[in-house]
Amino acid sequence: MIKNIIEFKRNQLYETIGLVGLSAEETLTISQELERFMNYHAKINGTLHNMQTNQAKIHVNVLLNIFQLISDEKLNLPFELNKQVLKKAQWINFDFAHTLLHAMVEYYGPEIEEFIGESTPIHAVFPKEIQSVHEALKHLDFIFHLNHKSPDYIGEYLPFMDIKNEAVLFCHTPNYSSAFNHGLIQGLSKKFNQSLNVKILDKSNGGQFKIVG
Repeated sequence: MIKNIIEFKRNQLYETIGLVGLSAEETLTISQELERFMNYHAKINGTLHNMQTNQAKIHVNVLLNIFQLISDEKLNLPFELNKQVLKKAQWINFDFAHTLLHAMVEYYGPEIEEFIGESTPIHAVFPKEIQSVHEALKHLDFIFHLNHKSPDYIGEYLPFMDIKNEAVLFCHTPNYSSAFNHGLIQGLSKKFNQSLNVKILDKSNGGQFKIVG
């Protein structure tokens, strides 16, 4: 799929230039999109970046989302935790958050990860200017990095949105499974009260999804 999109972008750039010409702005936009997809392809094939999380941080709101879910659903926390620590911090060590998420999955099964993903848009840091599912998907990588920070590469979301009312979302998030990301998309659907038809194309490294709506 990603190779097909790269080829599409190349044709869009070079063939269109030859046929009708592109403005400087259009040429720059398509060139940047082509570069993003080529870099993404290199990352998922391991030729760029080793995934490091030891210096990564996650916004405390994302963790509070998990605790709110535990409270609402009357679930048990898999291990003892001093929640007062979370109330005093804005950023939490990412490895701790991942350990908590993994413990929840071990305790309750993989369905809980999709449930947590679905509730994430409610509590995570979210730009007020984004007012639709389309905008949220378009800027999902930006939203991801509002809630995560790291000097190293820790993943990304890359949407292909050249077809009206349709998107293919590539998720390179080895620390968040395709179940989490599937839930995340459903959560965005609920947040903006817009029905979406979501098909899982690939479950590896965070998943690939075809989204219509």
